[in-house]
Amino acid sequence: MYHQTRQKPHWPDKNSSFVAFNNRVAKVKTGLAAAILACTLTNSVALPALADSSRLTSLQSDKTSSSLVSQSVLNHFESLPAGRQLKQSPTDVKIYEYDHEPLGERTPFLMVHGLRGEFYHYFRWQKVAEKLTKHKNFNAAYKIYMCRYSSLDRIETVLPMFKEAFNKLYEVGGRKPIAIMALSMGGNLTYEAFTDASIEPKVKMLFTMGTPFHGSPLFCKDWRAYTVYKRLSWPWSRIDHNLAFGLYFRKNPNLQKDLTWDNVDGAIPDVGRFWSKLPFGPSGKLTIENTENKRLAAVNNIKTAREKLITYGGYIVNPYLQPRAKRYLENAFLYPLFLVSTSFPAHMAREHPVLEYLNRDIANFQVPKPVAKAAGTPFVFVMNDGITPVSSAIFLPPDLAKEQCVSKEAELEKIKSRLDVGKARVFRNVDHLTFIDGVRPVNPIQAAVQNHVKDEINPHEPQKEIFDWIVQDIMAFDAPDTGKLAKKELNQQEAKPTE
Repeated sequence: MYHQTRQKPHWPDKNSSFVAFNNRVAKVKTGLAAAILACTLTNSVALPALADSSRLTSLQSDKTSSSLVSQSVLNHFESLPAGRQLKQSPTDVKIYEYDHEPLGERTPFLMVHGLRGEFYHYFRWQKVAEKLTKHKNFNAAYKIYMCRYSSLDRIETVLPMFKEAFNKLYEVGGRKPIAIMALSMGGNLTYEAFTDASIEPKVKMLFTMGTPFHGSPLFCKDWRAYTVYKRLSWPWSRIDHNLAFGLYFRKNPNLQKDLTWDNVDGAIPDVGRFWSKLPFGPSGKLTIENTENKRLAAVNNIKTAREKLITYGGYIVNPYLQPRAKRYLENAFLYPLFLVSTSFPAHMAREHPVLEYLNRDIANFQVPKPVAKAAGTPFVFVMNDGITPVSSAIFLPPDLAKEQCVSKEAELEKIKSRLDVGKARVFRNVDHLTFIDGVRPVNPIQAAVQNHVKDEINPHEPQKEIFDWIVQDIMAFDAPDTGKLAKKELNQQEAKPTE
């Protein structure tokens, strides 16, 4: 959810196309080239967006055919914008096609980005899309489309436009139920659309990765400040954390309105006013009433066909997962390494170190004593990917969330039978961005031998690279023994009274 500085796109030598022409023609060409370049750099929506020629294939449509399904839908959806940077925030929700191949009998596969993804080429799905399209069976079953929206606006503002764009794809695609893949808050947007009774039947599958279905404590301003006040002992650490969080969330106020914790587990403390005597220190008023996300809770209470959901969560291994004695030992001897490998790079805005840094902050969130006692640890949110706790990412049902906080690795396999989504997976040492870039929060030596990950909910399945897990679950979704249909039949069988 953080972004790093991106390189400017490389443009061809503007003089190379004018060598063979006279001066008057050259001036005309120069003016036209400048106009086209200006439109491209500003991502003008008045002109069709340019496509990446290295990825596109030739059109295979039949000009005499009137069927939209049997030909490319280029006339309805533009190709992805060219260039590495997209500087202008969109004012609407727009769907682009990944390539020009005809849809044919295939199913539309819509990819929805997370925070600030709209400013990236391919909307930050490049590695995932390349992996999917190299898979022969995927190409035979699906055609990729990508959605671009303003992730800096409130979900309630974007939602009507998303529904309109989704319905257009549904109609143009021959009214075939659409498969959706969403990252982070993109999953919140698509799931809220999914709760609409007119949208749900049009969705074949909703595949989410790191989505904060229950929100994240990280986005709760007063709860976060109270944790800094209670947990950090060094004055400079308190000031540093308080100012850094305040600065970031002033630039992203929608996160503190849309994705705060819905208190599904009763973990928000009710302490009232608090303040630090330090200048610029943490202060605020922490109450359940002012903190819990009632809007998100209302969305989650709507009954939906959750067997259509595949939910991925990840967590970063940190000292707070260890017993007390081992934790103190690890902190004492490995803290200098943490400073060099994580803390300093995080202050330089490197994405994965930032997520490791936030991982420890979320792990330390202060909770009421009864909740900590039930969890068996004061670090209730220790299993998180730097943004989203595991319990939120896999969409833990309310009754299970109150009983099982998912604060220990050993608990993951035990909750499998009580989840109500079609498929849930949780990966060790995977952060919020690993799902789209494949980079894991491990040191270079470990990375060379640990590119495969295990699903901790289903630990007996073979380890795979994260992108291979994604392809497997997409292709297995409708399989008679593992897909959503099997899940639905199993639930029906369990509901029948025993004789």
